[in-house]
Amino acid sequence: MRTMLSILATAAVTLTGCASTAPGWESRFGDAARQARALQVIDPDAPSRHRQLAMTDGKAAAGAMKAYAESYGYAVQEAKQPALSISTTSGR
Repeated sequence: MRTMLSILATAAVTLTGCASTAPGWESRFGDAARQARALQVIDPDAPSRHRQLAMTDGKAAAGAMKAYAESYGYAVQEAKQPALSISTTSGR
């Protein structure tokens, strides 16, 4: 019984020593990722200026897409509805 108590006491002291170092590691967890993300931001104040977005109407956008496609040698094809025929005659 006494041997078991000394083994448990030794294990408790050993585990306490290991547990005290973990908060030191976790206090800076993710700092490198946050720093890398912050370095990739060109203008951090951009959302606060509330610039109006440039608007393009549908015809201008469609024309730009068609001109872009033709510049690379392929044409934009119009989507056609598939022909569907349903036969109601019986084979008798």
